[in-house]
Amino acid sequence: YHHCSRIRDYSIELWKKMRPGRQGVAIISMGSYFNDIGKLAIPLEILNKTGKLTDEEWKVIKMHTTLGAEMMRNHEIERIRKAAFIVEEHHERYDGKGYPYGLIGDEISIEASIVSVVDAFDAMTTNRIYRKAMTIEEAIQEMKDGKGTQFHPEVVDEFLAMLEEKQN
Repeated sequence: YHHCSRIRDYSIELWKKMRPGRQGVAIISMGSYFNDIGKLAIPLEILNKTGKLTDEEWKVIKMHTTLGAEMMRNHEIERIRKAAFIVEEHHERYDGKGYPYGLIGDEISIEASIVSVVDAFDAMTTNRIYRKAMTIEEAIQEMKDGKGTQFHPEVVDEFLAMLEEKQN
């Protein structure tokens, strides 16, 4: 719950910063909050594994994007259906090496690019079963290192500026 709420709150704030006055807050709110809903369909022994995942387990984990998007596209609430693309694309990488489709650059929606940056930062700065949290400074450096490869460069710049504003 806390992870989902942080992802939603940061994604909405970043969306408003990058697209002031634009429609779409409800969509990014839904897509960011439910970005990992597909993990409900992934076996717990894979999700909670403390060691290295096998190639087969990694393939199963990567299915959470399409499984989650399918769950959302079949929902009765329209704004949840409309946000499915964010769930589906949030692990695409700016350089085309992401999943599930290998989208590149601006083929990836700005909404999914925002969720990707925010989700990665939150994942880096919180303890996980398989590793301890990074410091904020380490995570910021990781974001800078991933700018233009893993992450949309404009989104990284705006996110880091937003973090800096919060610290001041």
